[in-house]
Amino acid sequence: MAEEKSQEETPKKGGGLIGRLLIAVFMALVIGSECLLAYFWLPSADQVAAKVQQMAQQAEKESGGKEDKQADAEVSEVEVDLGKFTVTNHHLLNEATFRVDFHLYGTVADEDQAEFDELFKRNEHRFRDSVIIAIRDSKVDDLTAPELGLIKRRILAKSNTVLGKALLRSIIFADYSFVEL
Repeated sequence: MAEEKSQEETPKKGGGLIGRLLIAVFMALVIGSECLLAYFWLPSADQVAAKVQQMAQQAEKESGGKEDKQADAEVSEVEVDLGKFTVTNHHLLNEATFRVDFHLYGTVADEDQAEFDELFKRNEHRFRDSVIIAIRDSKVDDLTAPELGLIKRRILAKSNTVLGKALLRSIIFADYSFVEL
């Protein structure tokens, strides 16, 4: 009986080699078919280079057209005076007081200037209020930034909202001074 149990416990090794061989053949067929498919279906290096060159030429043509449109837009814009401002603010959290003095200008498309003048006259006080609020809501770091980019974007967005139309294209600070008191 002991001999019968030892023969039953030993696994048969004959089918293992054939199974591994079948797996290897199957993998070789799959990989070979993928290689052939890629060889016949994917473009060659020359085709890819030609397509890249074509796309670069197309992008160059499009960017040249955009630069011309931007140049035309710059030529057709006029500056408008938006007023002089002096804003004093006290931050309670850090016990700091500052004063900002500046003259504000904006750019408007030449064809929109008459409409802008009309809307600005009707909403001048709301406009001034929105500029003052934008300055008072700003952090000291934003007010001392060399480009004043965040402040310009805030004022531009609020101004166009007050006017009811996106007529202002950009904001320009002149005679800007920031003083911490």
